[in-house]
Amino acid sequence: MKSRIWLDRVIRAAAGLAVCASLAGCGGTEKAATRETRTQVSVEPKVVPVTTAAVIERNIPLIVRATGSFVADESSDVASQVSGQITATPVNIGDVVSAGQVILRLDDRDAKLRLNQAAATLQQAQAQAEKAKADAGRSNELMQSGVISRSDNERLIMQLTTANAAEAQASAMVASAEKAVDDAVIRAPFAGHVSARPVAVGEYVSPASKVVTVLRLQPIKLELQVPEQDAAKLRAGMPVIASVASYPGQKFAGVVSARNLAIDPNSRAMTIEAKFPNADSRLTPGMFGSAELHLPATEAAVLVPRSAVVRIANGESSGIYVVDQGKARIHVVQPGEDQDGMLRILSGVERGAIVAVSNLDQLFDGATVRLDASMNVQGKIANNSR
Repeated sequence: MKSRIWLDRVIRAAAGLAVCASLAGCGGTEKAATRETRTQVSVEPKVVPVTTAAVIERNIPLIVRATGSFVADESSDVASQVSGQITATPVNIGDVVSAGQVILRLDDRDAKLRLNQAAATLQQAQAQAEKAKADAGRSNELMQSGVISRSDNERLIMQLTTANAAEAQASAMVASAEKAVDDAVIRAPFAGHVSARPVAVGEYVSPASKVVTVLRLQPIKLELQVPEQDAAKLRAGMPVIASVASYPGQKFAGVVSARNLAIDPNSRAMTIEAKFPNADSRLTPGMFGSAELHLPATEAAVLVPRSAVVRIANGESSGIYVVDQGKARIHVVQPGEDQDGMLRILSGVERGAIVAVSNLDQLFDGATVRLDASMNVQGKIANNSR
């Protein structure tokens, strides 16, 4: 009886162990499957849809780049030719003046008095010359008839010569007095803008005094410092495109007007002058300008869409994503100038490479990409490059 009870207990214990083993095996399988599923989800890469474009090569004009400052085509520090007190200042700083326009008046009362005196002296001299001429004419007839001697006739002729000289001297004095009156009125030497007027009514000026500064701004000149190796390629008449910070995005067209053949021994640069029509006077002296001087020759250039270029390394470098075998690879590039909507790349990528132009903010080096055929611009860019 005891042996039978013991056998029942053993059988129940064995059944319990089998059930526990079965339950433990199921729990381990479920956990292993969960870990495997999670591993599969984390390993599967994110695919970024992108549009692409081909890197193209195109012949573009050869350009020399330089910077400089705008200066007036002509600048005149106008001074008075006579001493006197200022009675009127018809112009102010910023005014536009025409050639010959009155810009300052001096007290001319003394000059006019001297003119009146000179005119009276001239009238007296003219009267004496007329009398001497008549006397000489009569004396010549009297000498022919023997009424007066030859010496008397010669004396009258000498008086006529002296009277004529006196008349000429009086006429010169009148001209000098007229000039003094005219010099009391100071006029603009050429059409331009008034940039300075350091005097005022009531001041006394002398011929050494600067009274008004007039600048000619139409046209205006841009003085550029061009490296020695590039300056030799430039000639008068070559086109120049300039830009200034005051008008972002705007271009101003001019031409090379002069070359200073002397090379600066310190900077090894040549000064090049370019003239711009400046019809609206927006360009003013002192403005800093960046210029492109277009040469007649061309050079091959690698171009990409501007949208393909991103800033990397804390914004200090530029890069593009090259798509190769389904992966995006970052290439550090050196960008150049704009070329009709495209951006020139000076180094970092070669012609024929395929670059991403969309979803760049989702890309990283080695990212898996998928070509979005519905938005692909590669064919459009290739067609535009022909």
